[in-house]
Amino acid sequence: MNPRMISILRAATATAAAASLCAAPLLAQTTPGAPKPAGAYVIRNATIVPVGGPRITGGTVVMQGGKITAVGATAATPAGATVIDGTGMFVYPGMINAGTEIGLSEIESVPGGEDQREVGPFNPHDVALTAVNPFSESIPLPRYNGITSALTMPSGGLISGTASLIDLSGWTPDQMAVKRSVGIVVNYPRVAGGGRGGRGGGAGAAEAVNAGVKQLQDYFTQARAYADIKAKLAGGAPGKQVIDLPMEAMIPVVRGELPVIFNAETAGQIRGALAFADSFKLKAIIRGGREAWQLADTLAARKVPVILGPLYAMPDPGSPYDELYATPGVLVKAGVVIAFQTTGATNVRDLPFEVAMAEPYGLSPDDALKAVTLGAAQIFGVADRYGSIETGKVANLFVSNGDPMDPRSNVKYLFIRGELVPLTDRHTKLYEEFRARPKPPVR
Repeated sequence: MNPRMISILRAATATAAAASLCAAPLLAQTTPGAPKPAGAYVIRNATIVPVGGPRITGGTVVMQGGKITAVGATAATPAGATVIDGTGMFVYPGMINAGTEIGLSEIESVPGGEDQREVGPFNPHDVALTAVNPFSESIPLPRYNGITSALTMPSGGLISGTASLIDLSGWTPDQMAVKRSVGIVVNYPRVAGGGRGGRGGGAGAAEAVNAGVKQLQDYFTQARAYADIKAKLAGGAPGKQVIDLPMEAMIPVVRGELPVIFNAETAGQIRGALAFADSFKLKAIIRGGREAWQLADTLAARKVPVILGPLYAMPDPGSPYDELYATPGVLVKAGVVIAFQTTGATNVRDLPFEVAMAEPYGLSPDDALKAVTLGAAQIFGVADRYGSIETGKVANLFVSNGDPMDPRSNVKYLFIRGELVPLTDRHTKLYEEFRARPKPPVR
């Protein structure tokens, strides 16, 4: 993304941090991106909810070197390990928010703090990870609710850029990276034109939609030709190809190696996105999917996953009142792999509570939990490392005193890559600072 904007954002962050240190020494005690030193940790006597298998009552989880090294009722405790008594508590895999702008957006009303959008309609080479601010005040907040990872995504244009999967802890973007390139983000034009949900708008709007689709078709055709020429030159054919960075970023896409995340809400948009994917042999992921329930069997048969949400949004005019809440259950029953997103940066922590809205409308608690853990990991191609509590996987997990989808539950401990992350943020620091303020003299 724009290097100048990145430098402005980081300079502003550094200035604000310096001012805070002078005014309030308490703020210097814990850096939001700084977990406690790595070591061996053991959680004992807890109910383990691995997602990938049955619950284990009175179980033990052992973490060493950033990985889960043992899970079970009789796992041994390594010498020197820090032991956490989990009696009466539950251990869950860290949740994954499948669509956010975290690390890219700080204060929406201040342009210098926004770096999720570039100019122009085509920016496939714009990788979200390069602009992530590890010291964003938004990053610690989701950890309180058991969210350890998030997909952060650019926006704008027809091709916004490339989404990146990050862990919510680390000193640099590279340290936070789980997967630098998850897929390019394509804003598929709204079929049938204007109005929210793509309804109405008349012939003029329909022409604009067709023009947008034509632009996408031309760009993908150009990218496929570029990839073919490069392959021929690599095979020894004479000639010299000029390097084009956007086209370079498109090569794994047109070869079917990197997915396309289609922003598509209506049934018409989804049909159009699937037809577009067929014409270029693309690996498709549907994001948004308000009306995906209408194509549940098609999506299941084609093995196209869907990222749903935000569920706190209002239903479209003319749609069933429960469309947003009932769609997840309909898709899961049809066999579609789903995940959930909240979008934005400041509401990432709402993920479990938004998902809970779908449970009374047909989504089972087990399927809800899977969607924000193993399901998201499967969609993003990291299920071999993330999404469940299994030996050998990355130790992203948390200890809670209840169901994480229930607002009455509280996360007591949270681990990212086997490191105990302090549950502190700007809110808690300000709370402690003002709670300890000097009392006014008694008169």
